[in-house]
Amino acid sequence: MVTDTAAAERMAERLLAVKWDDSLMAAHQRSRARLAREFLRRTAQWALALGAERGWPASDLAGALDPDVDVDPALLAKLELDESSSDLFPVPEEIAPLMVRWAALGDLPRQRFPQLDDPYEPLLEFFARGGGYTRGPGELDLGFASLPLRKVADRAALEPLPIDVAALDALDQES
Repeated sequence: MVTDTAAAERMAERLLAVKWDDSLMAAHQRSRARLAREFLRRTAQWALALGAERGWPASDLAGALDPDVDVDPALLAKLELDESSSDLFPVPEEIAPLMVRWAALGDLPRQRFPQLDDPYEPLLEFFARGGGYTRGPGELDLGFASLPLRKVADRAALEPLPIDVAALDALDQES
């Protein structure tokens, strides 16, 4: 069993720090769309590699890779929506615990599947560029547009797009 508690805690802290920012979201529409597309592509590749297509794009990739991955329930509880608060947690509840569980795997994913990119890296940058998304029937609602989920195999077959900060910023500068 692998559990990188420090990495899980760092991921939870990053997710809890995400804030909705409509002006930031508007300024980054193109890069957020690219990041969402890349998130879907990467999670689809991992889902196929691990036999975890059920529930995709919110399938339990960490549990499929290591069923014994263990994260402190108190840490996961911090990510749950507080019904008494007027603040909205901008990270979808379905994905936040999955990202923390994935982080708890430490280097195991890279060791076992060096050819696959981190499935959640694009999503972290997506959140940093204005907040989360909502899930509609067969799509991700990005706040300004929607992105169809499509089939897992179709998403997995797409070519990767650059998601480095310079490429994303250049994309947002296009008119």
